[in-house]
Amino acid sequence: MPSPQTFFHVGYARAASTFLQKAIFPALTGLQYIPRNRFRVREKEKKRFRADKILMSREAGQHIFDRCDRVRDIFGSRIVISLRRQDTLAASNYRLHAKKGHTVRFEQYLDLEHNQGFWKVEQFEYMRLIRYIEEQYGEKPIVLIFEDYIKDPDFYLATLCAALECEIDTSKIGKGVVHKSYSDKQLRLRRQVADWFADKDSKQEQLKNKTPQGDSVMNFIRYRALLWSSALFMRFANLAPQSWLSDEPLIREERLQQVKEYYADDWRQCIDYVEQQCVELGVQRSAEV
Repeated sequence: MPSPQTFFHVGYARAASTFLQKAIFPALTGLQYIPRNRFRVREKEKKRFRADKILMSREAGQHIFDRCDRVRDIFGSRIVISLRRQDTLAASNYRLHAKKGHTVRFEQYLDLEHNQGFWKVEQFEYMRLIRYIEEQYGEKPIVLIFEDYIKDPDFYLATLCAALECEIDTSKIGKGVVHKSYSDKQLRLRRQVADWFADKDSKQEQLKNKTPQGDSVMNFIRYRALLWSSALFMRFANLAPQSWLSDEPLIREERLQQVKEYYADDWRQCIDYVEQQCVELGVQRSAEV
């Protein structure tokens, strides 16, 4: 029996990966989609293949290169990547970071000047990943852009279906919100309170992608208490008066603009890459990204 054709979606966090997994992929027809909550990247998952064409998906975030390598070694699948413009992706990830009780500022979270942040500068260089996949796999990845779905969902879905050579039952596309979005006020107050519990050492641990528990049992207990009470705190923060907030914004607009400009060339290359992909797949967009 011949091996099935397999595709593997490897997504960045906050780039519509969960939306694809919960709302779009289950609506595709003509292939077997294996839901992410029942799937791990391992050899024994092949026993579950029941069709000639398989679609798998796991979000990878900062470990996206390692995930691609593992997918290549185990499944040899063609890679599907979902992207979002770097400044908006970094901002969305930072908002989640702040919601969890972390205290580093956005300038440290993505440190353009010294590359000592939680995210490294090169981790947002999308063309670096695309070229790596081309070299390692010997074929181009399928690239989807989050902004396309927002501005031109028909084009986005047409691209996906053409690339996977499948159809989609639009009546089955999920309409619900996948991730709850917290307000700027809630997140600013969350960070302010977390500042009271964080010391210099714990902040440095955050930049190393480690739990900011500090060097004492009390610091660890305080930090875990913040995490456990997160949902309750965010409800309370929504009711808090504006006067409780300091003047410090969650993310400075000028810094977001700097991030956008820093990656402008890389993003333009991604758009050009998708434009060429459009030609190869025979689909056309009706709105500019």
